[in-house]
Amino acid sequence: MNNIKFDSRTKALIALALVSFFWGTTYLAITIGLGEGAGQIHGLFMSAVRQSIAGFILVAWMLLSGVKMPRAKTMLQLALIGILMLCMGNGLATWAMQYIPSGLGSVMSASGPVFIAVFSHFLIAKVNWSPMLIIGMALGVLGVMGISFDYLEEFLNPNFTFGIILNLAATLVWALGSVFAAKWKPNVHLMMGAGLQMIFGGAFLWLIVGIIGIDNLVSGPLGWNFWGSIAYLIVFGSLISYSAFMYTLEHLPAAQASLYSYINPVVAVLLGWWILNENLNWITIVSMLTTVLGVYLVNTSFQIQYRKKKALEKLAFEVIKSEDPY
Repeated sequence: MNNIKFDSRTKALIALALVSFFWGTTYLAITIGLGEGAGQIHGLFMSAVRQSIAGFILVAWMLLSGVKMPRAKTMLQLALIGILMLCMGNGLATWAMQYIPSGLGSVMSASGPVFIAVFSHFLIAKVNWSPMLIIGMALGVLGVMGISFDYLEEFLNPNFTFGIILNLAATLVWALGSVFAAKWKPNVHLMMGAGLQMIFGGAFLWLIVGIIGIDNLVSGPLGWNFWGSIAYLIVFGSLISYSAFMYTLEHLPAAQASLYSYINPVVAVLLGWWILNENLNWITIVSMLTTVLGVYLVNTSFQIQYRKKKALEKLAFEVIKSEDPY
């Protein structure tokens, strides 16, 4: 029997399918790893463990593959991007998952391109506020408001409100880090850069954990749920999915590669409903689809501007690459 061989495009489509599914499952993995309630494992501690291990594995892999370390200036840029996106972005987002449903968190984080558009206007180049971009941003915000309305009674719970604030802050900081990455364009191999960002972000998280005290962040033994979730997030969330996404970007048009960002929240919401018994009704479905449509319009607007204005080239790539703080 002849061996089946796939061309690069077919492999890229398979890689895109892997990214679309596995990055959507990270919300569920985080919720399971944190444990029941808001006090067993703290999100900052979980994020520190994940980023540190994944970063060291990825950097070691790159070094063994012959990729060299970047220069000092690039290292400083990667450090700041890592602190913004992985320490503050992923750290706050993981913390937020202690208090809010995974589906809600996924839809909120999917609205990241809305904030990227605003930050890029002031930090990179004047963005053309086309009707498509404005409508997309409005739909993104409307979708988040809609799914939040479905949890209106929960806002009476201070922990829930705090989780919403944390998740919003995480999305804002992640978007800011994405724009800085686009503005500076660090001169480094993509995978090496990602690994170093994880290491820097993880190191800063460990500094925060040390100041607060591990005893104040972990109130019980680190059981199988925690380590199983960490292993899953590192292998499937960081290493396999990120590598697959880099392959996707190299072999598919950017517009196709961005399809994952529309599928991730759908996967997260469905898994949250199926496994964690989270809300799934017509308000949730309509709000989720509204947010996804808004993100699609924002991404499409950036792609159109990319073709017209070279200054937005890197930004269009970063919008696609950096939409998920989980």
